[in-house]
Amino acid sequence: MDNQRQVQLSRLLELSEQILRCAELKEWERVMEKQRQRHTLLRSFFRQDLAEHEAPRVEDAIREIMALDRKATALAEAGKLEILRKMRNLSAGQLAIDAYANNSR
Repeated sequence: MDNQRQVQLSRLLELSEQILRCAELKEWERVMEKQRQRHTLLRSFFRQDLAEHEAPRVEDAIREIMALDRKATALAEAGKLEILRKMRNLSAGQLAIDAYANNSR
C-alpha cells in the first residue's frame, strides 16, 4: 500500500474514532460533520482499485470502523430516546399549565 493510501486509511480510522467521541459527548452536529468528512474520504479511497496485498489491511480497518460505528449508533439511539423522554415531559408540563390556565379563569 502506498503512503498516500496508508494516510487515507489512518485518517478514516481517526475520523471514526472522532465520531464515537463526539457521540459520547452528545455533540450530534459534530458527529454529522465528521461523518460527512469520512464519507468524502471513503469515496476517494475506493475510487482506486484495491491491490490484492492491500486487502487484509483494508479489511481490518473496515472491521474496526464498523465496530466504532456500532458503538456510536447505540449512543445515538440512546440520545434519541432521552430527547423523546424530555419532549414528553415538556408536553405533559405544558398540558398542566394549560389546564391550570383554563381552570383559573
